[in-house]
Amino acid sequence: MTSVSVAQCRFSPTMNTDTEDQESISINEASRLELARDAFENNDAQYSKDLHTLKKIEVAKEKHKIEAGETLSSVVFGGLDGIITTFAVVTAAAAAHLTRGTILILGFANLLGDALGMGIGDFISSKAEYDHVKAERRREEWEIENCIEEEKGEMKEIYEKRGLSTEQATEVVDLLLEDKKVFLDRMMVDELGLLPPDEPATAAKNAGITTAAFFVFGGLPLIAFLAAGEYSLESGFDTVFIISIVLFAVALFFLGCYRGVVTGKRWYITGFLTLFNGALTTGAAWLLGYLFDKFTTI
Repeated sequence: MTSVSVAQCRFSPTMNTDTEDQESISINEASRLELARDAFENNDAQYSKDLHTLKKIEVAKEKHKIEAGETLSSVVFGGLDGIITTFAVVTAAAAAHLTRGTILILGFANLLGDALGMGIGDFISSKAEYDHVKAERRREEWEIENCIEEEKGEMKEIYEKRGLSTEQATEVVDLLLEDKKVFLDRMMVDELGLLPPDEPATAAKNAGITTAAFFVFGGLPLIAFLAAGEYSLESGFDTVFIISIVLFAVALFFLGCYRGVVTGKRWYITGFLTLFNGALTTGAAWLLGYLFDKFTTI
């Protein structure tokens, strides 16, 4: 497929949406949103319609992109948590002049415990949400079968509060009721504010990815101490620790930039903000380790 750039689309008066041409056009979601904003600002209804037509063609592809985006999000956020928390432990221990071996023990213990705890916690939380939504859906389904008039009344009231007249609200509810599954789906969102949760298999996959990312990125600052050897030597602001800082900073900046890509923000801004946040966190850890070393006897 031929990809159409934002600039090419923006300066085209209209898009040809014939079937043959549609199959040769592909616009990513970020570009589509930018083009949609242009259509709104220029009050170009036809342009907006053309964009919506193209979007319908790419539904399957966009679904794949969303799934990939969720996976990448798990990698980014798991990696961020892992590298910041682990390096905070390393920094505090180095400031307290603990031995390299002790730093490795503390670092890997923290890494393993937090990675497993985070992954298991994410899965249990997602599973609990899934069970809750399913239970509420069964209850609402039962009420539709046994108390349909009351449920219709609740939905009408919701739509009236949103600005529809009584007649319009009644018409909308009656239309939704032509398919009880559609009516139930709308009730879950409009009445209870519950969106469909991730399936347990998806939640387990995301938890596994988060755990792996936590462990991989969190382990980077420990590589310098692991490779240095001489594990009985006291640590401090030495060459090994500086190498660890560099590994931490590069990985953290990379994750921050990619976080910007995933969330649709400016990658360099999120990169520097993430790096600044990591510097504050580890700076506080260094101060704690320094004070601990200065005022106590280990």
